[in-house]
This record gives sequence, C-alpha cells and structure tokens, in this order.
Amino acid sequence: MEANKYYSMDQIHNYTEEENKIWATAYSRILNFLGDVADESVMIGIRTIGLPGDRVPNVEEINEHLAKHTDWRIVPLEDMVDDTQFISMLADKLYPCRTWVRSIDQVDKMEDEYDIFHDVFGHTSLLYIPTYCLYLEQLGELALTYINDPKAILYLKRVYWHTIQYGLIEANKSLRIYGAHMITSRNEASYALNAGVPKYDHNVSIIMDTPYVKNHFQEKYFVISSYEQLLASMDTIKSELANRLK
Repeated sequence: MEANKYYSMDQIHNYTEEENKIWATAYSRILNFLGDVADESVMIGIRTIGLPGDRVPNVEEINEHLAKHTDWRIVPLEDMVDDTQFISMLADKLYPCRTWVRSIDQVDKMEDEYDIFHDVFGHTSLLYIPTYCLYLEQLGELALTYINDPKAILYLKRVYWHTIQYGLIEANKSLRIYGAHMITSRNEASYALNAGVPKYDHNVSIIMDTPYVKNHFQEKYFVISSYEQLLASMDTIKSELANRLK
C-alpha cells in the first residue's frame, strides 16, 4: 500500500520558530533523562534515525534513514486514523505520525502527549531493528484477520499497548524502558521503574487479561528479555487468541 494514500503533500507542515523551540526543549530534557533509564537500543536508534535536536524533523529525512535499515516508513497525518486503518498500516509497514506539536506547558509537566514528538521520538527510535519491525508487522497482519471481531481486537490492542507503548526490558541485569510512551513520558517511566510498582515477565495470557489505561499510570508493566522474545511470542499470541475466541 502506498504511503501517500493517507496524506497529500499539503498536509506536510512547515513548523514555526516556536514549535521548533518546543521540540528542542522536549528533545533536550528527554535525552538527558533517557541515558539512565532507556534500553541501549533506544539510544542507538535516536542516533541511527538522525532525529535532530534543534527542530521538528522532516518526515522524508527520517524515512531516508529508515530505508537504510528496514522497509518501514512513517506517514504524517493531521489526526490519528481509526483502528481499522491503523491496523492496515502496521500490516503494510507504515507508522502513522501526527503533525501537531505539544505546548511548552505540556513539556513542563513531563507527561506524554500523542503528538509528533511522541510518534517520531517514541516510535521511530526502534524502527531500525528488523526483529522489532517484524513483530509490529505480524501483529498488524494478525489483527487484520480479526478486523470484524471486537473481542479479538481488544485482546490484540492490549498486547500492542503493553509491549509497544508501555514495554520494559531487562538487559544486562538492569531494568530499562523501550515502549514509546515510556520513552516520551518522564513521569510514567520513573513511576514504572520504581521497585514498588508491579512488574511481570512477558506473559501473553496475563497481558490479554490486563486493561490498559490512557492518561493514567498502568497497574501492571511487562518485561521482555529481548526483542527476539517479542517476535517469538507471536505463535503464543495466535494460539491464545484462538482459544479465547472458541
């Protein structure tokens, strides 16, 4: 599917000086924080994708960097697409990217907003990893086969949110963040890494039973050992889903 099915060239923004300053402020604050809490793959990805620190990035520049590592592209959109379109885009190796920029007040609150900073900084930082990309693609393809089953989509959305958005990873005996929401929310990342907050090994059955909550810290966080584990879990996701829908 062609990426330009979802947008026209007149939707691509020329950002104001103020918006570029907001991006630069958010970038600097998050980058300083991530060094102590993010998986090394995230930090490598920020450099690999060439995310600029002084301005809102140009989408085509990012896609040129991505093309050197995977065949995924990000697609600029004014508003987020609905579930069906989003799932179709994942299956087509396209990631939707909102074009609006959070306010400086939202940056100061250290919370996440689902804007271009979240979509680009949070999501593209791992889109250079083939294993991670294949997991996303297969999750989208599986969801397409159940697109008319709300119960199945609910379970798969939980899998997506508790891995891609809120995921934690244990690397070199250290607990780190890799989920996009965690990368762009200092408040929730700090909360999730706190020793007293419930954390579970990656378990598909428990994940499917665990609702996710937007605009609020999660009750449970799930920890993978590697991105290969995510991809390997697809067989379990398929069988668990089939069993629940019998």
